[in-house]
Amino acid sequence: MVRTILITGASGNLGAKLRKHLQGRYSLRLIDINHRKDREIMTADLSVWDEEWVRLFQGADVVVHFAADPDPNKSWDELARPNIDAAINVFHASCMKKVKRIIFASSNHVMGGYKDMKMPALITTDMPPLPGTHYTMQGKNHDSTPYGSAKLMIERLGKCYAEIYDMTVIALRIGWMLQGENRPEDIFEGCEEWFRLMWLSNRDFCQLMDCCIEAEISDNFTVLNGMSANAGMRWDIGYTKKMIGYRPVDDVARG
Repeated sequence: MVRTILITGASGNLGAKLRKHLQGRYSLRLIDINHRKDREIMTADLSVWDEEWVRLFQGADVVVHFAADPDPNKSWDELARPNIDAAINVFHASCMKKVKRIIFASSNHVMGGYKDMKMPALITTDMPPLPGTHYTMQGKNHDSTPYGSAKLMIERLGKCYAEIYDMTVIALRIGWMLQGENRPEDIFEGCEEWFRLMWLSNRDFCQLMDCCIEAEISDNFTVLNGMSANAGMRWDIGYTKKMIGYRPVDDVARG
């Protein structure tokens, strides 16, 4: 039987790339707050509970939750509804409709506080979280603490649902993916090494998602780092390889 996968944030950067990759292999259900004139995508504000969109979760084998405000520079007030409230509703709808697996886009910003520390040499998923980071992006100073903290809160929510309702929840701490073709040469000049070395190519992203969808996982709740095989990066992807069989082939240094 063809399995059914529901993708939230289906018209965004991650969702659109995943949809294209999975098309024809699975039955897809698509939700986004902005359908961008695509009639296959249901328009819904997931921060507002509505039985109209909740019904799409019925019979879904896997929910991939990408819907969120992706701007790491937003304030708590700006992130509460699209990132926190929406995630709570998605987890609850999945539970109600007996979805067995949720794959959630967490973020490297959950560990961003390690950015300016020389130690540890490798950032693993079993280290204490340290949300947020101060950084410079294209000449502007930023602080991603609210964004990283919100992602951490949703990870803990996922852990609770996984343990209470016997679901599989995978929190992917995704590195850095540019819009479009997402090539190393597209990275803007002057980009901090911290971001460049957490690059995740489109090809590796698609393989990573395949593994998350299909891998047999014994733990109810799993946190995984999601980056390409970038030489010299501080992010440990050994656990990701071990848990789901991920085998990245791209490296930002090779272009």
